[in-house]
Amino acid sequence: MNLDIRELTSSLSSYSSATNQAVNMMADAVRPIGYILLGLFFWFEMASWSQMVKSRGGALTQKIWLEALMKYLFAFIMLSASSQICDAILELLNIVVKVIAHVTPTIKTTIDSNISGGKGWFEKQIIGFVGFIVGKVSNIILGIIIFLRYLDLYMLKAIAPLLVAFFMMDSLRSVTINFLKYFAASAFIGVILIIVSVVYDSIVAADILKVTTGSSDSWGTAFASIVKGVIYIFVMIGSGRKAKQLLGV
Repeated sequence: MNLDIRELTSSLSSYSSATNQAVNMMADAVRPIGYILLGLFFWFEMASWSQMVKSRGGALTQKIWLEALMKYLFAFIMLSASSQICDAILELLNIVVKVIAHVTPTIKTTIDSNISGGKGWFEKQIIGFVGFIVGKVSNIILGIIIFLRYLDLYMLKAIAPLLVAFFMMDSLRSVTINFLKYFAASAFIGVILIIVSVVYDSIVAADILKVTTGSSDSWGTAFASIVKGVIYIFVMIGSGRKAKQLLGV
């Protein structure tokens, strides 16, 4: 299993330039709707303030208007830069991946099927074939996980202007927070994958997962390395769930 660091640290524009352009166009298309939502939320908030102040026999002051305008100006900037915010979150976590990759050996996880456990040519071929299949399946699953990671990132970036606008409504603020956490979790999968690969590679090097029973030519010894590959597959599949759990999504 070969983990290409370039795939984990690619920006959305470099992973697929055409897709990123299409996503930016979709984000630009829905951004005016976000501005309309901001305007509605501003009107609702000022109407609420007006009703509350009038019930106390007062009127809206310049301070209230100024505070509300400043708050929504900040929201306007956030909405306008929602695509850049997504890119910045991904780039920040890509830096974490690059730092880990810089201080660790080259990530090249291999599944070494120990065919010495086979008692004959046919058994050795079976063991080697199973190890080969496990390795290929691992590579395919790793590619699918990386592909789905970027698919989520592109999808979230496309609808970011709408979801960021909800931050200004108290009852809908959790929508924006969950969006940011979900985007960060999708980007964080890259960090989990490289950590898993480094730890797995160290475990294989130390040969922690050994079959301690049976003779050296037992089937258990032969399949020990294949079991390591199967474990790696399950850990990779769970990387997305682990990233979301860590960020509370």
